[in-house]
Amino acid sequence: MEGIRIGAHVSSSGGIFTAIERAQAIEAEAIQIFPSAPQQWRKTNHTPEAIAKFHDLRAGSDIGDVWLHNIYLANLANDDAEQLEKSVDSVVNGLTVAEAIGASGLVLHTGSHKGKGLDACQPQVCDALERILEAAPGTAILALENAAGHGGVIGKEFAELGALLKTVGNPRLQVCLDTCHAFAAGYNIREPEGLEIALTEFDEAIGLENLAVVHANDSKMELGGLRDRHENIGDGHIGDDGFRTVLAHPAFRGKSFLLEVPGIPTEAHPKGDGPDLENVRRLKRLRDEALG
Repeated sequence: MEGIRIGAHVSSSGGIFTAIERAQAIEAEAIQIFPSAPQQWRKTNHTPEAIAKFHDLRAGSDIGDVWLHNIYLANLANDDAEQLEKSVDSVVNGLTVAEAIGASGLVLHTGSHKGKGLDACQPQVCDALERILEAAPGTAILALENAAGHGGVIGKEFAELGALLKTVGNPRLQVCLDTCHAFAAGYNIREPEGLEIALTEFDEAIGLENLAVVHANDSKMELGGLRDRHENIGDGHIGDDGFRTVLAHPAFRGKSFLLEVPGIPTEAHPKGDGPDLENVRRLKRLRDEALG
């Protein structure tokens, strides 16, 4: 059975191909990058030369899975028609870039219903997802990410994401499981019994066959804290034992675990510098311990 790849979100500043070298510097086995600046609507123009160089460098590396993460501004539940169309366009762009660089797919924060409930916006969200997948042909997966639960964000309960997948009915629409978000939403994944309960619910609502990728983040918040606050591996409330529990479960075999942690503080970077070598090595050690 295929093993678990430990990777990280890395910067592609200076050209999309630069992500490969940054990933190698922190010994990542898989990577995630933004298709464009995450807080802007403006698309990055990835030239054919930059894309070709990405392919060349990847071919000469040990990088396995490549994932993109859509920009943060997108909200498929937005009431404003102009903002909704910008959101749809951003996701189409992300999937198009994913297809061009041979990435597995694009991770998306579906959006926020701002307290109205999923039922009120589900038709709009599903219509948007259908339009996106039609406008971005190919094989790249669109992976909806589970949410921590603050601010009416879609995906706190696995059932919400499952409802979207079932309505759209497209095999390219799958799910990204974020460990911090799940824990903050009340899923006690750090304990074997709690993890089993969570994965049973996931399987019934979504289907484990639709688990595409994992965001591996410890949590600054306690169980059920409903806040999206990532912590370095082993330094949060999930902890080393919690990650050993997750990594040991057969549901995660063959998946990539992508770090989105703040990084270990240094003199140069007092708040950390994103996923770093230390966090990659921590998670690799826990993987090796969990899998024997």
